[in-house]
Amino acid sequence: MGGFRMTFVNLTKFETEEAVMDSQRVRATDLKNVATVAVKASRLYWELNLQMVKHLTLSSELTYLHSRIKKLEVASSKIFDGDISRMHKIEELKETVRVTEDSKSCAVREYERIKEILMLDTNLLLDEPCPHENKSELERLDKERQNDFMAMLRGFVLNQAGYAEKMANVCEELTGETSRYVKDSS
Repeated sequence: MGGFRMTFVNLTKFETEEAVMDSQRVRATDLKNVATVAVKASRLYWELNLQMVKHLTLSSELTYLHSRIKKLEVASSKIFDGDISRMHKIEELKETVRVTEDSKSCAVREYERIKEILMLDTNLLLDEPCPHENKSELERLDKERQNDFMAMLRGFVLNQAGYAEKMANVCEELTGETSRYVKDSS
């Protein structure tokens, strides 16, 4: 989306500078409107990606971060001496990965600790029925996990719907601005 946006911005700049006749100025103005919509759409997609990360698990976020780092490393390896801003971004992403991996390992340790407390009861080791308090604690944890998943899913869907509506509004605005071309061609 970024390349598409920059193409329109550059084309608009060229058309505006080279416009001599009124029809060229009108076209340059319309091109500017299309470029503006492309910029808005690009920003909306960027915001949507940020919102989606909030609703994903730590594991999927780590996967995304690793793929992002790999893409940036490939892109910077194509340039002799690399791009300083890309290298800086790679270092930032590696730090984010480190912090996220620490969070994930803490969460896994806490989960294992809770599981140990609940499951290492001697009655469970002897295949005896689960004591009432352990069973209710397991049910409570399962319900909390299910509620967290539903909240994550609800947030994800609301973000998708919200940004789809914003994109539709931006495209509708562009359609209104360029509707005269339909009238002219009829």
